[in-house]
Amino acid sequence: MVTTEIDRKIKAARLALAWESLWAALCWPLIILMALVAVTLSGVLIWVPDIIRFSVLLVGVAAIAWTARHVLQIRWPNTHDAMRRVETTSNLANRPVSTSRDTLAPASWSEESHALWEEHRLRQLGHLKNLKAGFPRSSWRDIDVIALRVPVTMALVATLFLVPGDEFSNLANSMRVGAATPSKSISFDAWLKPPVYTGKPPLLLTSPAEIEKLKADSEILTAENAGLTLRLDGARAPRIAFYDLAGDKPAELPDLKAKTKFENGLYEAEARLTRPALIKVYDGNTELAAWHVSIIPDQPPAIALQGEPKTGSMGTLALKWKATDDYGMSGITAQIDLSDTQEDGLGFTGNGVFLFDPPKFPIALRKAAPKEETGTSSADLASHPWAGLMVDLTLEATDAAGQKTRTAVKTFKLPERYFTKPLAQSLIEQRKMLIRDPDQVPKVVKLLKALLIYPVGLIERSGTHLAIATVVSRLNNLHGPDDVVEAVNALWQIAVAIEDGDVGDARAAVEAARKALEKALAEGAPPEEIKQLMEKLRKSMDRYLEAMRKEAEKRQAQGQKDNAARDGKMISRQDIQKMLDDIEKLSQSGQKDKAQDMLAQLEELLKNMQPGMAQNGEQDQSGNQQMLDKLTDMMRKQQELMDKTLRQPQPGEGDQLNPEGDNPGNRSGNMGSEGLAGEQGDLARQLQQFMQELQNNGLQGPPSFGEAGRQMGDAQKSLEQQERDQALGQQGEALSQLREGARKLSREMQARGRNGQDNSGREGEARGDARDPLGRPTRTHEDDYGPDKNMLPSELAIRRAREILENLRARANRPDLPRIDRDYIERLLRGLY
Repeated sequence: MVTTEIDRKIKAARLALAWESLWAALCWPLIILMALVAVTLSGVLIWVPDIIRFSVLLVGVAAIAWTARHVLQIRWPNTHDAMRRVETTSNLANRPVSTSRDTLAPASWSEESHALWEEHRLRQLGHLKNLKAGFPRSSWRDIDVIALRVPVTMALVATLFLVPGDEFSNLANSMRVGAATPSKSISFDAWLKPPVYTGKPPLLLTSPAEIEKLKADSEILTAENAGLTLRLDGARAPRIAFYDLAGDKPAELPDLKAKTKFENGLYEAEARLTRPALIKVYDGNTELAAWHVSIIPDQPPAIALQGEPKTGSMGTLALKWKATDDYGMSGITAQIDLSDTQEDGLGFTGNGVFLFDPPKFPIALRKAAPKEETGTSSADLASHPWAGLMVDLTLEATDAAGQKTRTAVKTFKLPERYFTKPLAQSLIEQRKMLIRDPDQVPKVVKLLKALLIYPVGLIERSGTHLAIATVVSRLNNLHGPDDVVEAVNALWQIAVAIEDGDVGDARAAVEAARKALEKALAEGAPPEEIKQLMEKLRKSMDRYLEAMRKEAEKRQAQGQKDNAARDGKMISRQDIQKMLDDIEKLSQSGQKDKAQDMLAQLEELLKNMQPGMAQNGEQDQSGNQQMLDKLTDMMRKQQELMDKTLRQPQPGEGDQLNPEGDNPGNRSGNMGSEGLAGEQGDLARQLQQFMQELQNNGLQGPPSFGEAGRQMGDAQKSLEQQERDQALGQQGEALSQLREGARKLSREMQARGRNGQDNSGREGEARGDARDPLGRPTRTHEDDYGPDKNMLPSELAIRRAREILENLRARANRPDLPRIDRDYIERLLRGLY
């Protein structure tokens, strides 16, 4: 056992001696290698010329090879050296380990000497316990006397942990032939982009301003369905993770994932945020950024009907509705279905009504994606076969996110048109019979043939006779439900043509022109296109009014009852022309919403207009009504004179020219104070003539007219003396007196009308009586819309609006304009148009 222990210690000693020899031989090669690696990994060699860089590398490699030659001279330690190491390490005297393997010389061998030797040997081995081979010892301290190894080691450690960039890239660039590429540091950008329909700008999460803001408040608020975009460059193992904020411990959200792409060192990730989350960006296990994102929910739209559906005499349906949404609505639709409960009970006696599709009721939004809008939509549904039946109406609002909201079901009777001519009434009755019960075709054919037997005095045109005969032929040769549907549609067209005569085509032309103008206003068409469409609408309206006049004369000649006179609703050609003028002026001044409101009023007027209304209004435009019109015209002229006087310069300002080179007081085309004084005098004389006409007609002019004439005379003198402020006060007093006189004159005319005399007041009011002396609408009137209301801004306001629009267009076309400014101007122009 002792011998085995000695052998094991000797082997350990030989290994220690071998390692000490090798370590001593590697002293200078390793020191030089560490210095070379530190210089290479630090990236210093990247910035020096190639000749210096390769010289340093070659010298370093040569020095390593030269100093490493001693490694080749190393020999494996012998047993004697190992024994001496064990004896020295174990502090043994007399070399007991070295002599443990000694033997007797053969010449001195005997039994007694052999026994004595064995006893000596056993005693020696008994002392060889706890032998030590010792750990290898470094001799670098003796070799590297100046301790160069210490700064070299420190430089290598500092290079590995403190030098920025990628060490492998620095090493590769140092070995590269040619210009070296500097290392790329990690950089990334991240931003949140709310949905386009929210109108909110993107949020750059990595901007310095946002980083400072997040230090104070770590929560980020963004709209629902916002898009997160991340671009990370220079990372080795990038990834993005989403964690739930609800629990105590952040747990990764399985339903929130990002679409990622990692190519050529560029990492891109995109995700749609539908819920609050803690977003973290990693490079391996290193966290690069974290954001706490909260979501602003996108609420569904709200819509409701305002009041009951209204029907017109021509079978039109009008609905007033109100809709709201937090970001803006994309559209509103109406769904009309047959109601289960009809006026005659539950259900239908026939199945003919189910052959026809539900009527379409289009609803248009006046603005793009409005957040709140109240509107009135109307459509002519009288031609639909369901007219006169009970229907269920539902409105549905949709926002840009696709969320939908429906109103409660509204049940009402679908309006139908009433015909006055006997032949049209008869055709409509047969049409209703086909709609309710298609099995009644033989009876309908029999009745239609009866109309064709003796057409004299009943059917005026051969075309009408031929059209009815065509329907009879179609019904006699039925092949299916489609033939019934076509016959129903044909009977409606024949009845309308008989009832309206030539008015139908003219009305269709007016409606087409009105819709084209309404579309152009909604899309922000240029002023030139608006002007062309207005001219087309005027021509179509003239043809329509002329056709209405001829149709009314024709009906009177035939002794038919005048529906317009029966209903008591009259309108003059001047009223319609004034509405068209107002629409054109409003569109030119950029007030699109008001122009569209007046177009909607014009649409209602056309749908309810019947032959006789327009020309009766013209015939009644006489007597007292003409007097009121003259008075209204004088008040309008007085208001215009006040506007011109207000634009006159004060004394001493006449030489100050604007940049265009003209006097500010003459920009509206006036003629200065002298010209205005002449106009004021002419207006005073017109008032005197008006008061004389009142006396000739047996009416006593109110004292207010006399006071108004006196104030006009004083204003004329003030204008001649160039006293603008004094003239303005006198003109305002004159206008106030004219309005007061108009109210009194209107009441006097109404009193005479109640006593059996002529009453031409419009619904009991004088024109111009809808405002107080300050020009404001009175509480007893509704919205300031209509042909007899002053909706228009002043000429100065219109001109100023045009100048603003032209400046905005010119600035938007500048090529050097920043993108943010261009987007802002485009939003302004879309709002104005």
